Amino acid sequence: MANKPPFTLPYAHPAVRDLAFLLTAPSPWKSGADIPPHRLLGPDGPALLQALDAHPDELRHWLARQPTRRLGHYAERLLSFWFRLAPHIELVASNLPVRGPDGRTVGEFDFLLRLDGQPLHLEAASKFYLQLGRSADTLTGPSLRDAWALKAHKLQTQLRLSRHPAAQATLPEGFAGCAVGARLSGWLFHAQDTSPEPPPGALPLYGQYWPLRGDWPALNADSRWAWLPRLSWLAPARLSREHTADAAELRARLEQAEAPQLLAELQPGPDGDWHEVARGFAVPPGWPQEAPLSRLLRQIADCAPPQ
Repeated sequence: MANKPPFTLPYAHPAVRDLAFLLTAPSPWKSGADIPPHRLLGPDGPALLQALDAHPDELRHWLARQPTRRLGHYAERLLSFWFRLAPHIELVASNLPVRGPDGRTVGEFDFLLRLDGQPLHLEAASKFYLQLGRSADTLTGPSLRDAWALKAHKLQTQLRLSRHPAAQATLPEGFAGCAVGARLSGWLFHAQDTSPEPPPGALPLYGQYWPLRGDWPALNADSRWAWLPRLSWLAPARLSREHTADAAELRARLEQAEAPQLLAELQPGPDGDWHEVARGFAVPPGWPQEAPLSRLLRQIADCAPPQ
C-alpha cells in the first residue's frame, strides 16, 4: 500500500505536526472556494511552526484548556490557536451560530477572519472516507454516518451562509458579503487492487483498506505497525519503537473490533523514530453493515439534485 502522493512533515511534536497538516495538506476534494495553504501560513508560517515545534508548551496548554475526544473539535482548536498566533491573521469569531426569526439555528460560521486585513468567512473540515466503489460518490465514513456526497453538499450551503438574510444581524461590521473560503484536509482509502476515481480536480492523500483478519499489505517486510486512535488520524505518524508492534501482535489486539481501525505502517528514520510510510483501514468481517449503509445511501439520494 502507498500514500499517493507522499506527504511528509519535518516537525517532531504531535500537535505541531497535526497543525501543519491542517494548514498544508492537499485537499481531498475541491470545494470551488479552496484557500491555498500559503495564504493561511503567511510569510512567517514555516518559521513559526519550527519555533512552536521547539517550544510547544503554549500549544499544549491551549489544547488542555478544552480537552476533547472528537477529531473535528481537536482540529478546530488547532486552527483557532494558529489564527491567534499568525501575525497576518485576526480571528474575529469562531463557531458563530446564525438563528432565524423563530430562534432556530440556520447555520454556523466556522471562522470569521481578517486575512491580510480582508474579511473572510472560512469553513474547515478534515474527513476520512473509504471508497466502496470506483466513483467518488461511494466515499463513506468508517462509522457509516457520513459520506463525501453529504459533506460536499453541506459545505456548499455553509459557504453561502454570509449571504443568508438571517446572518446579517449576526455578522460583525465589515463582513456583510465578505469573501468565503474552505480549508479541507484528510485522507481517502480504497480497496486493494483497485484504481479509484478521486473527486473531480483533486489529488488527495490515499491509503487502502483490507480485511482485518487477512494478510496486511506492506511496503516493506520489516515494517512495524501502529493503531491510530481517532485524535491521531491527521498527520503521518512519527513514533518511538515502543509504541509500535508487529503485524501479528496488532492483529491479535484488534481481533474483536466491530468497526474499521486505522493503522500506520512505519519504518525507522535517521532520527531514531519510526515514521509512517503508508496507512490504511483494517476492516472487520461484515463491514459495511447492510442496515446503516442503506440508511446512508437514502440520505445521499435525498440530497442529490434532480436529474
